Amino acid sequence: MPSDFKDDSLDTLLAYGQQAGATATAIIPPESVEVKERLAALCHQPKCPFWGQSMSCPPHVGDPSTMKKQLLSTRHVLVIRLEIQACSLLGDDRPQVLRLLHETVACIEHKAKELGFPRSAGFAGGSCKSSFCAEHPDCRALTQNGQCRYPDQARPSLSGYGVNVGKLMESAGWPGTLFTGRSDDQGTLSWVAGLVLLS
Repeated sequence: MPSDFKDDSLDTLLAYGQQAGATATAIIPPESVEVKERLAALCHQPKCPFWGQSMSCPPHVGDPSTMKKQLLSTRHVLVIRLEIQACSLLGDDRPQVLRLLHETVACIEHKAKELGFPRSAGFAGGSCKSSFCAEHPDCRALTQNGQCRYPDQARPSLSGYGVNVGKLMESAGWPGTLFTGRSDDQGTLSWVAGLVLLS
């Protein structure tokens, strides 16, 4: 693949990510993604309320070793940052915020496949159960060999794979602290994050 094709595609994806809803996007090398067993373990102890409730969360996703293996065959990592009001992240709007993140990551993943990265894979923060299927008692993908209700939008959880999200932000050139130190007319800003492995 000519290098100018790759460069043009990466520039297109960075711009597309912001058009799709991201506050900021960046390309980093795969080796900059830090993956830790202890971070993945936090999904289970103390147990997240969404543990085992969907195909996007543990124990139904891969583990840190799976992510490390995927990173070995990844050419570039596109990092997505979505800045939102801290009150939305910590309050009743959280499921809607995380749904927007999942949808943004999925859009970028689909675009990456169109642009010559056919094995691209997106990952987002938070459980898809609360964001997409809160009104359903069960994840359909887990019951009776069903199909996911939102296969083109819901993405696996970064936390379940042990990705150090604060370090991910720093590798992309952004502050890794949860609260940005900035405010808008509705209060303090925070962020949520996702990534797309470009392969």
